[in-house]
Amino acid sequence: MAEVKREFTIEFDGATYPVVAEGQTITVNGRPFTVEVTDDGTVLVDGIVYDVTFDGEAATVGGEPHPVQVHGLTMAPVAPSPVATEGPAAAPVTAAGAGAVLAIMPGKIIRVMVEVGQAVEEGEAVCVLEAMKMENELHAGRGGVVKAVHVQPGADVEKGQVLVEIE
Repeated sequence: MAEVKREFTIEFDGATYPVVAEGQTITVNGRPFTVEVTDDGTVLVDGIVYDVTFDGEAATVGGEPHPVQVHGLTMAPVAPSPVATEGPAAAPVTAAGAGAVLAIMPGKIIRVMVEVGQAVEEGEAVCVLEAMKMENELHAGRGGVVKAVHVQPGADVEKGQVLVEIE
């Protein structure tokens, strides 16, 4: 059976993102995620478990409510996989691999100094986090190639959130 490709937009916390859903791949704002909703309703995004519920025009992700509006997609009373995954796709990545650069505290990303595919050395600055009116440079914990950049300037982040992944 051929997979159905769905294209729509989602407004999450006031920001609008283009979304393409095809099989278990959900591409949000040009960034692909592998999404699975298990029989018990557990949502996994790139293998990371998210606690997600929908109630009308709000999604609760990890206990925090977020206003959500979907445009250009018909929504059924029981949410199909693409609808059930929009909240976590926009949610912060919080599972850390060996090369992950994490937010050291809640704050706002001021600068991102790397991009996907870029080679970095251990100790090289990868982004700047502003917290408590101070700028904190965050550095690569190891050398390698940037696999993913999960934030952009202006993004609010939580302590422990994965900002950059290096492999």
